Amino acid sequence: MSPCRYAFTYIEVFLKKLSLEHFRCYENLEQSFNETITLIDGDNGSGKTALIEAIYWQSTGRSFRHPKSADLIQHSQKELTVFSEYQRSHNSTVDKLGVSYAVNNKKRIKCNGEIIQRQTDIAQQFPVIAIDPNAFLWVDHAPSFRRSYLDWLVFHVKPDYLMIWKKTQKLQQHLNKLLKRELLQDVSLWQEQYAQLAHQVHLLRQQVVDQIQVRFSALAQQFLPTLTDLTLRYHKGWRGEDLHQELNEKHKHHLKQGFITVGIHKADLQCLVNQQPAQVVLSRGQKKMLAVIMYLVFIEIFEHVKPQTAVICLDDIDSELDNRAIALLSDYLQEQKRQLFITTVNAETVQPYFSQCEVFHVKQNRHNNATLHSA
Repeated sequence: MSPCRYAFTYIEVFLKKLSLEHFRCYENLEQSFNETITLIDGDNGSGKTALIEAIYWQSTGRSFRHPKSADLIQHSQKELTVFSEYQRSHNSTVDKLGVSYAVNNKKRIKCNGEIIQRQTDIAQQFPVIAIDPNAFLWVDHAPSFRRSYLDWLVFHVKPDYLMIWKKTQKLQQHLNKLLKRELLQDVSLWQEQYAQLAHQVHLLRQQVVDQIQVRFSALAQQFLPTLTDLTLRYHKGWRGEDLHQELNEKHKHHLKQGFITVGIHKADLQCLVNQQPAQVVLSRGQKKMLAVIMYLVFIEIFEHVKPQTAVICLDDIDSELDNRAIALLSDYLQEQKRQLFITTVNAETVQPYFSQCEVFHVKQNRHNNATLHSA
């Protein structure tokens, strides 16, 4: 067990029931879950990933596979619906959550009969964390992927972050418009305001990065013990301490480009091995294990700050990880009672690593509609 983990009484979030209508290959599905761990197996393309994708999408408002929610609507249909029933361990109340999305980009969210305006409220109340094949490329991805990872974690643990981040984004967009249109009289004022807000974003990010650093070191010793000089380096998005000064120095360049090239949108969280980029040094298997560590760090910090568990979705782990990695990951995740949804081509290869799990098999009928069956 990581020495950075603490003995808390966690609020456990449990997904009791899931209903899908016209979500990808599911025309209609209604399924209850009774065990903490659920294994979902099926052939490639059968719809097993779509099931956990629906759980993740309902919580976060985004898919880990498609950038547009409209792409999740079943072919020839006009609207999808995801309905779920969640229970939290500190009370007996079952919360009912429904999210629908239409081809006209109209989304409706209702929780216990009340209309919810902000997706972020759902993400806070019913947190879902996904580790999918794309996540295993954490090291090799562009900085924007790792920046999104960091921002999503800061959002969960710093209540004021989202508001400050949105204000900073709006200022940046406005500043870029001024540069593109060469409206120079207002640029200096907007640069100063942007620099002030960007500094606040950086400070909140830095506070979370400090937590990541400590937990990362402990987990790296456990999961990658042979790598003795494995470190993380956070780049805030500009070089010096004074962003306003740097914006002024780069003004002519930014005017030529039509946008600013320094700021919060250039931040990155890099992994180094002996001060060399990990993507150059590590093997493919080591990179995947490093990605696992980063998402376990995410889970640790989230649960420590809340403190409550998140629903964890693991997609196709046996095709991405070797037996040792699966054993380490499964042991870690089962130290704390939390609900897991795990997809695999063959449940028999994964089931020995998880105790007291229920197994479902996904297959498609001749109309390409996915169905779920208890194995």
